[in-house]
Amino acid sequence: MKVIFYSDNLNIEIIDIFRLYRKKSRYHTPKRPFHILTKRISGYTDMRFENAFFTAGEGNLLYIPANTEYTRQSYENEEIIAIHLNILNKDISEPAMIDVDSAECNEVFFKLYEIWSERKKGYKYRCTAILYRYLSDIVIEKIRSKEYSRIERSVKHIENNFTEKLQIEDLAKLCNMCETQYRKLFKKEFGISPVKYINRLRISRAVSMMYSGYYSMSEISELCGFSDQKYFNKIFKAETGKSPSQYRRDYFFELKNERSQS
Repeated sequence: MKVIFYSDNLNIEIIDIFRLYRKKSRYHTPKRPFHILTKRISGYTDMRFENAFFTAGEGNLLYIPANTEYTRQSYENEEIIAIHLNILNKDISEPAMIDVDSAECNEVFFKLYEIWSERKKGYKYRCTAILYRYLSDIVIEKIRSKEYSRIERSVKHIENNFTEKLQIEDLAKLCNMCETQYRKLFKKEFGISPVKYINRLRISRAVSMMYSGYYSMSEISELCGFSDQKYFNKIFKAETGKSPSQYRRDYFFELKNERSQS
């Protein structure tokens, strides 16, 4: 859990929120193309993954990465609120569980489900804001490791200056480490290399600028720290699965359809 939720720049898109009632059962769940964050309101279950095992109950948040198979064995009836997510700027393959204050977490998840179910104008923004706030206020301080504190200064520097030219050697020096040690620790904490982390922050900013409609592709590339347009195009496609121009066309096509249906 620490690897995915301690970054202030985690890019989350909520796909859907469900309130589920399940009877005592055992079943296998195949791979699904989205991430899942679940809170059990009542009941408990054993979750067996390829390389991990958890017993999830009322005092836990359970995270399941996209494209993960697992077997679930519940021992009594359960009530669950499940949030399906897209996460743009992280490579995550490990499921995780974190202990939480059950009553406080229930309140947040009930609120999320209520707002999502009503689907009033702006509901996605409201739910995303609530989830970010909860992860920030309740989760972040519980999950930072001692090792993270060794690279925290460099992480803050990256997040404040990712559109500038950054050298990994300089980031390592900020943490009083050699470059090899720094790269190893950074990947252990974030699951990706420092270069990939920087590029993902840049692409996240590029997508936001693209949505605004104020900038050309060449301006976006330069303002996000890419001095080379071809490299920007390459990284953008690697992160989103689409070229910048295709991504922009698809976005405005969807926006036009939404407006025509409203």
